[in-house]
Formats: sequence, structure tokens, C-alpha cells
Amino acid sequence: MKSLRQLFHRLPPDADGYMRDALRTFNLAPGKNGKAVSVKALAENLGLDVYQVDLPRGMAGRLVSDPFAESGYAIEVNRRHGVRSRRFTVLHEIGHYLLHANKTDPLADPAFLDRGSDAFYFDLTEEKEANAVADVLLFGDGALEAAASLFGSDVNKLADFFGVTERMIQVAMKKFNVN
Repeated sequence: MKSLRQLFHRLPPDADGYMRDALRTFNLAPGKNGKAVSVKALAENLGLDVYQVDLPRGMAGRLVSDPFAESGYAIEVNRRHGVRSRRFTVLHEIGHYLLHANKTDPLADPAFLDRGSDAFYFDLTEEKEANAVADVLLFGDGALEAAASLFGSDVNKLADFFGVTERMIQVAMKKFNVN
């Protein structure tokens, strides 16, 4: 998946125009005052609350049921991770919400979480799909190419522009064939 159009084809048929518009606006919006676009604002526009919590080692974040959130779900991110990693994690969890969450039962826990202990497991296919959603929202539809036309291949400036780590930029440049 490398474009919003491909993502939109993966969304459930009942996905409303508001959701698609929020995703498109996020992807096309430039940062303000030199800061990257807020991923928390995107999550909240989709009805997801975002919380910074202590999570087990190795867990960056998770999508959890939250009957008090507008969508019935919230995103928890590991407060011990850096802000740039947390930004990508929020987008990754939005990917799980868009593609994998059971939106018919707001009290149902997502299938990929083992809520009974500190152990957790995940489906590699679903993890790759959630990463692809995050990549598309940040870098798809020419966003990375446009930024590279401004900053060249300066990974540090691109990381600042998108608000993610330098490593994430390096991976995205390979995925999206940007030199």
C-alpha cells in the first residue's frame, strides 16, 4: 500500500466521508510553525483518545477498547519512548483501528492483545498492514517526494519535517523509492 487511494479501498464499505477527509487532510497538510502535523489531533478527529502510559518492555503502543471514547477505542503509547517514536506509534495504531478493529462492539478487546498478562503477541501480517497505513499517512501520495525536493536527501531535516526518527525516514525513502 503506497497511496491513500489504496488505503481507502481497504477501509470498510461503511467508512464515512468524514474519516476519509480527515486522513486526506492529514496527509496533505504541511506543518505549522516548523512543527509536524499533530497525530494526536488526527486520532481525536477519528474518535480515538490517546494516552501516554507505562507499557511492557518492547511494546510501543496498543489499541484498546474504551467505551467512553467516541469510537469505542483508545490508543495507549509507551511514555518511555521518544516523541518521534510515539508519533509513528499513534499512526500505526490508527492503522489497526482502520483495518483490524471490530467497530460493531465497543466493548470487544482487539484480537491481537493478550490482556491476561504482560505477555503480548501479534499477527505479523496485521503489523505490516498497520505500518503501511502509517507510512501512507505520513509519506504517501507524493508527500515524501515533495519534502525531498525541498530538503534533498538530508535525513535530519526530513525527520524534523515529518516528526519521526531518522531511521524511519531512511526506511521510507527505500519503500517509496526516493533518493
